[in-house]
Amino acid sequence: MPSITITLIDRGQGKVSVHTDAVRPHIGASVTQAQGLAMELLGTSYKRGAEVIYSTDPAPAVALLRELLSPEGFGFAVTAEVRDRAREVLGMPRVETLMRRGSVR
Repeated sequence: MPSITITLIDRGQGKVSVHTDAVRPHIGASVTQAQGLAMELLGTSYKRGAEVIYSTDPAPAVALLRELLSPEGFGFAVTAEVRDRAREVLGMPRVETLMRRGSVR
């Protein structure tokens, strides 16, 4: 399931930067409910004077989580529990370990 990441950065002195990996909206494009909500949040941010930056690069934390799942990254260096926890945070189901009480999902 695709996800959209929005990161708010307080730059001090009342300035805020908003970074997102969402696709820049264009007229006539169909959007999912998540994309529509992200567009509303980003639009509100822009109207309130925040700098909104669209980038295809994922947020650093999301990039790390994906690297924990990748065999070319840290996938073989971490345990199955760590990989499944990364999956949970990314909105994916666990595939290697059982759900524990108090888990995210």
